[in-house]
Parts: sequence; structure tokens; C-alpha cells
Amino acid sequence: MTEARGTGDCRSEWTASKRLRRWAPAMAFVLFVIGFWATVAYLSSVPAAKQLNDVAQFDLWVGLFGAIGGFALAAFIYFGMWLLGITRLFNQVRIVSALSWLAVVVVVLTTVFASLFIGAGSAENSLDKELALQARPIIVLVAICLLPGLVAFVALRSAATEDTNWRERGLCRLRLIMRLRAELLRVLGTFGAFLTLLVITTGMRRRALLAFDAELAIPAEGVLLYGLLFAVMLGLFYGTTTAAVDNRAARLLEEFAPLPDPSDPALSEQIRRRNDLADVIGSGGSWRSFETSVVIAAPLLTALIGSAIGG
Repeated sequence: MTEARGTGDCRSEWTASKRLRRWAPAMAFVLFVIGFWATVAYLSSVPAAKQLNDVAQFDLWVGLFGAIGGFALAAFIYFGMWLLGITRLFNQVRIVSALSWLAVVVVVLTTVFASLFIGAGSAENSLDKELALQARPIIVLVAICLLPGLVAFVALRSAATEDTNWRERGLCRLRLIMRLRAELLRVLGTFGAFLTLLVITTGMRRRALLAFDAELAIPAEGVLLYGLLFAVMLGLFYGTTTAAVDNRAARLLEEFAPLPDPSDPALSEQIRRRNDLADVIGSGGSWRSFETSVVIAAPLLTALIGSAIGG
């Protein structure tokens, strides 16, 4: 795929190819359908499913898990396309840098899933444990599909921190910081939607098992903790990235609209200019911070309300 260049000469206008962007929705839809039905077919055929066939909540859980499988495959297309567009923002992408991005994500994901798998594997034998073990192949495939999205966070951080990417003229640098924020927001929004679906699916799995056997020891807090683990991971990737982008924005602000001396007669005008520029590049935006908190915390709030209502 070749890069698509904007009408101007700023690298911030470089994106993935027009052909890829044109066909992405169709490819994502086809992959969603494939992922959905493949996941449903697999989960319906595992040995544990035979005991739960007559449980209506189990069918709902399978459908929600199918949506996760379809979502992950569809997101893989968009994450890959966005990541490709992000690499166009670099003056030069070295192979070593790209491999380091991937290594960071793999280490974090491996640590998270190893903790989950070890905890589930050490539990007492039960239908809950059996179902968890048999669903692992789908969970691993979903994690692989989400890799490009997490790599995009690390790539955005590198784009903001590497000084070689900021040697264009002033207008191009302002456009670049705005592009980084736009890319960061849509990657975060996609992960927020996935996390919400994941928490709801986990809650439905608990309901299905309790509908089969009300004596099973599956506390409602487990759903919240499961969502909390992934929310912390998402917050870690987002937090480190947005800190780098904010730092670059602050440097641009000081370069183009430095804080004036209090005794300067034109203090009001310069402060107004500084505030206007800060609004443009998103430096210190309280609404943006609130918006981000809502995206990350919404799945946990969903789990908490579900636990309170469902018992």
C-alpha cells in the first residue's frame, strides 16, 4: 500500500492509501460476520456447552462472545490502517523502533493474560473453570487482533517524543499535534467500546453459569475486577501516550506563544493569544480529560451497576 498525500506539504496530511480507506468498511463488515459466526460455532461445540444448551443466558453469552470475536477482527483492519497512517507521521521509521513498539505491547499483554490464565488454572475443577479453559483459543485470537491498536498507542508516543519529527515549519507542527490527538482519541474510543462489550459479556457468562447452578461460587465482584484489569492496562497505554503528546504541545506553546512578562503592556493580548493557541492544540483541556475518563470508566460503571442490580 502506498501512502496518500494531502493537498499541502505537511506530513500531518499523510495517511494510509485511499484504496485501503475506501475498502476498509466493507472488509471490516465481512470480517465481523466471519468472526461472529466462527466464534459462535466454536463455543457452541465445546464440551461445556452440552451442559448449558438449555440455559437461555448461555445463548446470550455465546452471542455476545461472538460479537467480541467479530469486533476484534473488524478492529484489526482499522487498527492496522490507523497504524499505517501513524507511521507516515515519522520523519523515518527504523525497524528497531517498530520492533520495540511491538515488544512493549507483547510483554504487557503476555503479563496480563498469564496472570489471568494462571489464576483460572489454579481454581478448583468446576463448570466455570472448564468453560474458561475451552474459551481460551478465542481469547488469544482476540488479543492478537487487538495488537495493532496497542502498538498504535506506543507509536503515537514515539511520534510525539522524537525531535526529528518536529523540524517542519510552524503550521505543519501545529497540524501534526492536532493529528496526533485525533488519532489518539479514535484509538481510545475503539478500545473503550471493546472494553464495554467485554465487561457486559463477562457479566452474562456469570449469569449463565448461575442460571445453570445457583450454588456456583462466582462472586459479582469478579466481573468488576476483570474489567478493572483491562481498564488499567488501557489507561496505562493511553496515559503514557497522552503525557508525551501534552509535553510536545506545551513545548510548541512556549515556542509560539510564550508566557509574557507580567509588566508587559501587551500582557492581555499575549495571554489571549496564548489561550487561543492552547485551545487549538489541546493543551491543558479539562473537557478532554473528562471525556477520556468517561471512555475508560464507563465499562467499570456498567459492571458496577450490573452487579448491584443483578446481585
